[in-house]
Amino acid sequence: MKKVLWTGGWDSTFRVLDLVINKKEMVQPYYVVDRNRASNKIELKTMKEIKNKINSNFPDSKGLIKETIFIEKNEIPVNQSITDKFNRLLNESYMGTQYDWLGRYAEANNLENLELNIHKDDKAEFFVRPLVEKTDDGPGSYSYVLKNSALGTDYDLFKYYSFPVLDLTKTQMSEISKKSGFDSLMEMTWFCFNPTWRKTPCGYCNPCKYTRNEGLGRRVPSEGIAKYNKLENKIYYKMKQIMGSN
Repeated sequence: MKKVLWTGGWDSTFRVLDLVINKKEMVQPYYVVDRNRASNKIELKTMKEIKNKINSNFPDSKGLIKETIFIEKNEIPVNQSITDKFNRLLNESYMGTQYDWLGRYAEANNLENLELNIHKDDKAEFFVRPLVEKTDDGPGSYSYVLKNSALGTDYDLFKYYSFPVLDLTKTQMSEISKKSGFDSLMEMTWFCFNPTWRKTPCGYCNPCKYTRNEGLGRRVPSEGIAKYNKLENKIYYKMKQIMGSN
């Protein structure tokens, strides 16, 4: 059984679909609930809808996705040792704060081989790539895990994970999904951190920019529309704040 950090985004959804549809493997999804993230509810809705579609479109894969394990971000225990490692690595290069709180969660729950779906050309790939080595991941497939030489260093912050799509770009995932017949499900994925009040991608947050730059620009509003969305959102939430205070 594969333990997948599933967010409803392109990369992690591709991994889930490839596992249950192509490989017929059981998946245990994990999802971190961040009550302060604007996209939280949309991500949860997206995963539920995709799961329903898998059951209806690919009935032989029904039951292969277990009930999601939800992790409340604000309930992850403190682990100063892991946070110190994160902060020291942060001095070398920017990295997302998830490597701190995910590491603390994994350590507290004795988790290993939690799949992080960093893809080729991902902003995090350049940091992770020198630290990992290829390992067998079942018949005809492979993944990447932290090298033994990195254990006992600050880099063992990554020892809890495996990286199964590190050699795939977003466009390559798109090609595989078309050949496999689940491309319509991939179109249901969500990526934006700051959805508009209409629940559409904003076009200006970093995930929107990365999606545009990595070959899937058709899914993102143009830069001109993005600027309009940003202004419209400011007006909408300002008006909502004013109305709520009366």
